[in-house]
Amino acid sequence: MGFLKKDSDFESGEHFSIVSAECYFQGTLSVQGSLRVDGRLEGAVDNARHIIVGDGGHITGDVTAEVVVCGGEIEGNVCAEMLEVLAKARIKGDIRAKKMIVEEGGRIEGHCSIGGTEEDAAAQEDGLTK
Repeated sequence: MGFLKKDSDFESGEHFSIVSAECYFQGTLSVQGSLRVDGRLEGAVDNARHIIVGDGGHITGDVTAEVVVCGGEIEGNVCAEMLEVLAKARIKGDIRAKKMIVEEGGRIEGHCSIGGTEEDAAAQEDGLTK
């Protein structure tokens, strides 16, 4: 995971936000760079480049990002170019991604739509919102 290197984030000028283990956040979070969640976040997360949910992290709400790496829990729909579900992770919600990796032990409760074209994704999004 080269995008997690400390130096690469600062050199590219990308912003990196953290909800630490001691933090609780409620509301919609619009992130222009990357986000790591080790605490509890209640609300939607959108516009992010990368979202990393640590072992103790918990998101209740929809998540939209280019890359999502889940090691904790997400209760909500996930829309991403790439989704990685780690061994201790749990996702409860529908998933729409172009690519997905699920490690042994990772749990998903919901419908998954993997691959497809942008038109397929848009048509499915219309179906989910109606």
